[in-house]
Amino acid sequence: MASSPFNLILCALIAATSACCVASASDFSLADVEKIAERMAKEPHTPPTKVGGPFLDLNYDTYRLIAQRHENALWRDLGLETWVEFFPAGFLFEYPVKVHVVEGDQVTEVEYGDRWFQFRGEAERLADAPGGGFAGLRLMSQLPGNEHKTEYLAFLGASYFRGIGSGQWYGSSARGLAVDIGLGKPEEFPRFLEFWIERPDTSKSDCPQRMWALLESPGVVGAYEFCIRPGEETKVGVTARIWQRHGIQKLALAPLTSMFMWNPATKPANDPRPSVHDADGLLIHRDDDEWVWRDLKRPVKPQVEAWQVQQLHGFGLMQRDRDPDNYQDNEAHYHLRPSVWVETGARDAWGPGTVELLELPAEHEGVDNIGAYYVIDQTKVDLSQSIEINYELSFGTSLPWGHQVAPVIDSQIRQANGTVSVEFQIPENLSGDDIVLSPVAKCSHGRITSIDYTPSGKSTVEVSIRYQADEAREARIEVWLEKQQKKVSEVFSHRWSPAVENLRLVNQ
Repeated sequence: MASSPFNLILCALIAATSACCVASASDFSLADVEKIAERMAKEPHTPPTKVGGPFLDLNYDTYRLIAQRHENALWRDLGLETWVEFFPAGFLFEYPVKVHVVEGDQVTEVEYGDRWFQFRGEAERLADAPGGGFAGLRLMSQLPGNEHKTEYLAFLGASYFRGIGSGQWYGSSARGLAVDIGLGKPEEFPRFLEFWIERPDTSKSDCPQRMWALLESPGVVGAYEFCIRPGEETKVGVTARIWQRHGIQKLALAPLTSMFMWNPATKPANDPRPSVHDADGLLIHRDDDEWVWRDLKRPVKPQVEAWQVQQLHGFGLMQRDRDPDNYQDNEAHYHLRPSVWVETGARDAWGPGTVELLELPAEHEGVDNIGAYYVIDQTKVDLSQSIEINYELSFGTSLPWGHQVAPVIDSQIRQANGTVSVEFQIPENLSGDDIVLSPVAKCSHGRITSIDYTPSGKSTVEVSIRYQADEAREARIEVWLEKQQKKVSEVFSHRWSPAVENLRLVNQ
């Protein structure tokens, strides 16, 4: 995994192919994109064509001199709820995409040109230069509490896209698909080659804005439909059908990317900011209503951790700490970065698999060093046939639907003396003198020698364990609360490594 293209770091690793197009259609739908994808899947991968040379020669500063013409945003003159603007191809965004507009029974390709962009200063010479194109697009609407239309969802680079709800700042991103991620070889980056965006219709409250996309890489081809609902939280329903061209070692569904540098306990001495991160933990909802919480880390070397799942309900990279004093960064606004949650829903048929967390070293906060995704058990799926997946993404600040257990709010790991302390916030439904909560802990290797449970505040409790490690092996330690032998808290999950120094991990 590389950094997010929104930070202009990723794109040197992006691969692309040429795209097909639909000239016109009646009642355009996902089925039309599926026909294209199925046909492409039977053909060998075609190497991509880059944008013209003058655009590739741009550097960061000259690329920024190409700006959107806001007055010419698509549909602005019609007074519709959604406006669309485009990103120019060039610099690190080497491969152009095609964009089509769906209006009634008409499907029209959007023509690239200076209607959409201002070419300023040194970039003025590119206004009429051949070989230009679109790198992606962004959707704008008037979110609740906003006076004007603002960007709330953007597709840019490979299959990356990211969204925000009201009052939020861009942070973690989603991807259409990941191939062979977190392995000891280069990752394959599928790309959205082509987009179709439907004229918005607010009468369709379940899906006021709909888009489709064609995804391709050497190993896969996919057809995607996005049902988009901006608001306090921006929700994106995703339906996709995926074909494989050849064997793939790891097919990762609904991949998310984020950035974690440090929190108050692990911050460097030369930076005044207590915390720097877009997300502070991975949350998993699996099997019989179990919620697993894992604090994020910035490791000294790449590492992947996996959690077995028989039935996936959801997972996400969460930003729980909303206190601006814990960031002290008036420019980055990390306290306003959204959590990104993947909800599979009752219609999901992903089957058994694993939620994986990829953590990478990072020298600075401009690099996305965190990845989370679902890897299907390929022994349970016939990958010689296409597979369909359905899920909903939420970009927002609230807890996922159905989360009623006690969350982890603080954890302290002391490797030197073998102690792990976890603090839980007790919700009202679990408060009261007549309610007895029991602490539980287990480990995959080594042994737990003691466990203590003490109130730590008005509605918080702390569970502390002593752990005797098997020094030759890493171990997973889990801590949770039970009421009458039923889990009533998140399961705190920690990866114990003999090589890791003392850590204190805080999640407000």
